[in-house]
Amino acid sequence: MQASLQLFTASSGKLSARVAFENKTVRHLHSTVMPEAEADLYDTLQWYGDLIVLAGVGLGWHLRKALVRLPAHSSCIVIDYFEECAKHARESLFARVPNRVFFLSAGNIDNSMNALLSFVDSVTAGSLQIVKHPASFDCFGDFYQAQLDAIARRYLPPRPRPATTPKKALTFFGDFFLEQEVSRALAANAVEPVLFHYKKRTNGIDFETTLSRLIQEEKPDFILSINMKAFDGNGETGRIASRFSVPLVVWFVDDPRPILLTGRNHINPGTIGLCWEKEYCSLLRGAGFSKVEYLPLACDPAQGAGASRAGPQTRPVTPLGFVGTSMVDRYAGKIRDKFLWSDGLFPLVEAMSNELCSDPTFQVYGSIPDHAKRLGIELAFSDERNLTWLGAYIIHHASMKRRKAIVGALLPRKIETFGDPLGWKEIFGETVATHSDIDYRHDIASVYQSIAINVNITSCQMPTAVNQRVFDIPMAGSFVISDNQKDLHQLFDQPEIATYETIDDLQEKIGYYLENEPERRKITGLAQKRILGEHTYAHRIRKIISLL
Repeated sequence: MQASLQLFTASSGKLSARVAFENKTVRHLHSTVMPEAEADLYDTLQWYGDLIVLAGVGLGWHLRKALVRLPAHSSCIVIDYFEECAKHARESLFARVPNRVFFLSAGNIDNSMNALLSFVDSVTAGSLQIVKHPASFDCFGDFYQAQLDAIARRYLPPRPRPATTPKKALTFFGDFFLEQEVSRALAANAVEPVLFHYKKRTNGIDFETTLSRLIQEEKPDFILSINMKAFDGNGETGRIASRFSVPLVVWFVDDPRPILLTGRNHINPGTIGLCWEKEYCSLLRGAGFSKVEYLPLACDPAQGAGASRAGPQTRPVTPLGFVGTSMVDRYAGKIRDKFLWSDGLFPLVEAMSNELCSDPTFQVYGSIPDHAKRLGIELAFSDERNLTWLGAYIIHHASMKRRKAIVGALLPRKIETFGDPLGWKEIFGETVATHSDIDYRHDIASVYQSIAINVNITSCQMPTAVNQRVFDIPMAGSFVISDNQKDLHQLFDQPEIATYETIDDLQEKIGYYLENEPERRKITGLAQKRILGEHTYAHRIRKIISLL
């Protein structure tokens, strides 16, 4: 698409720029108010590259302060789609910079490509730093990406063949579920975890610069992300991993559909997808992962939930308990904010969540339009994003109803709930026995140990998989009775687990196990042995290593 550069005076009196496309759309390269203030956004930019590539410069307002700190040893390549911007950079921005600089624009690319590659060859092998101007990149991303790929292929040395056993793994770390656990599990397998604290990054430039630098300095053998955490909206995570030829592994421990809404376009052909629920594996293959494997959850013995292998230190003080949130509307409201919700959708949510509660294999996502039509409900949307988040809300609502039904049926047995006291009281009133919220990584083991029979209720987003409780509760030395998930029987032998099919079945078995403490201890001991032998996160990391 043809485009032209338009210069204009911003409110501050400084020169600014915009791009006018032939389809009449206009995008601004700099602020219409105070473009000079953009330099503050790059105050924290740390230069480190032996070869620094500036992908888009516009009028360079964002670089005014940063260029003063440019290391003298660095060679630079300045790329801009417009020759006017490349010329401005050459004659103004870089006029007094002592570094070696090569300038490139779309207008002279055919004549300059050989010279560009010769310039790259002349730079001593070292680190490559890419600094993008987001507004320029947003306008001409394909152009800039093509040049960056060509430069990276030329400058970066071929990655040596991976060792038989990885020595380092870069893990995205933001205190999300499993990030701490897998870091310890890597160390347990003699693989050094290199932590990339993605939540500490202040903006996209800081994110990309820090990640690229960390990869080049630490040279990890692979990168591991839980739930595509740290996959930025611009897709740079996948591109950076590909640029430096580092295998990328993503382990899904939640429904992948909402995650893939923004993440699907950033999956590179070499990305490995793992999933705790095997029913989603075909979805991941269709999304473009090169290799997809089922990888269930496990236990971290070094953590609180696995601290007591010998069993509880004191006798349980609560005969029957459920540890978990109520999943009531105040939680579901966060999901409703993701799509075009209206109260007219309540009958659809009720009907489909009821169907899912009665049939765990019920396919929610693909059947939303048909169910809406059957109920006479006209959907205000038909796009993937809105339908996906509506499906996620239906599944969440079904999980809430399952918890409500099971816990409610056990109230006469004086079941106590642990976590989310306000939510449980909202459902059952002030008389329900509730306990305060729990710090999973520090307090959960002692809570499990205080309960004679822990009831497990699996989320409806898991048709066959098992959740964390079936591992953590036995490792805390306590007894769990779980809904009869299919994968339980692949992970445990029959004497190692206690399951229920229906609420009536659960009621009967609770009565039996309350009267048979030796039986509870026997099952718990056998489950502990199985978990330590096959189901720790160290075992799961070994599986990941084998896939590499």
